Amino acid sequence: MERLIICDIDNTLLPAGGKISDLTMETIRELGDATGFSIATGRSFHVVRKFVEEIGIRVPVITSNGAQVYDYERNTPVYESCFPDPAASDLLKLLIQEGFDFVAYGKDGIFYRPGSTHMAFFNNYNASVREEIRAPLIPLNEKDLSTPPSELTKVLVYSPTEDLRNSLLLKKSLEVTASMHSVIDIMPKGATKGNAVVALASYLKVPLPQVYCFGDNDNDISMFTCGAVGVAMGNATDEVKAQARIVTRNCKDDGVAYAIRHLL
Repeated sequence: MERLIICDIDNTLLPAGGKISDLTMETIRELGDATGFSIATGRSFHVVRKFVEEIGIRVPVITSNGAQVYDYERNTPVYESCFPDPAASDLLKLLIQEGFDFVAYGKDGIFYRPGSTHMAFFNNYNASVREEIRAPLIPLNEKDLSTPPSELTKVLVYSPTEDLRNSLLLKKSLEVTASMHSVIDIMPKGATKGNAVVALASYLKVPLPQVYCFGDNDNDISMFTCGAVGVAMGNATDEVKAQARIVTRNCKDDGVAYAIRHLL
C-alpha cells in the first residue's frame, strides 16, 4: 500500500439524513490496490460495522474520535486509549450529579442514562442492521459507579453548558472536542483523530505525506495537523478550512468523490 485515504463519516461521506452516494461508493471501489481506504469517526466501533461492510473496507478504522483503531476482520483493536477506571467513575458521577444527558462508549456496548432522550440514533442504527451486529445498548447503574463500565473510550454529552465545557478543558487528563452541534466529546488525553491517523499509518507502513484525511468539523482538525494532507469539505467550518491543504465540494455534492478524482 502506497497511499491511504481516511474519511470522516457524518457530513463528509454521509449527508445528514441521507446515504453515501452511488458516485462516492463507486469512486472508493475503483481505488487500486496501492491505495487503502478507511474512515475516522466519533462513533463507537459498535455502530460503524455497517459502513465497513457496505464500503468494503479491509483495513482498520478510527473510532471514538481517535481513542480506538479497530480491525473488524480480526474483531479487535490495534490501537486503543481508554479512561482509567477512577477517571471514568469521576467523570460519570460529575455528569450525573449535574443532570447532563450523555452516553459512554465501552468495550461491551453503549452505556446510557435511563430515561435518556437521545437514543433514537442508536435505535435507528440497530433497526438498520442484522441482529448479530447491532450495538448493545446498556442502561447505566447510576447508584453504583465505583466500578464503571470497562474500557471506556469516549463520553458524549448532549446540550452541554459553557461552564461544563470550560471546567472539562481545565482537566489535564481529558481531551475535549466537538463532533457535531450542541455536543461535546470527551476522551482520554491524547486520544485524537490525528494521533490515531499517525498510529494507523504506521501500522500500515504508509508515509504520512501519502495519507489524505477528509473532514468537516472541529474534531477533524487534528488529522490536518498531524503530518497528513488535510482535505476540508465545502461544508466544513471556517476553522477546518483554514487548517486544510485542499478544499473540495460539499458533502451533498459528492465532495469526497470529486477530490479523489480531480484534486488528489
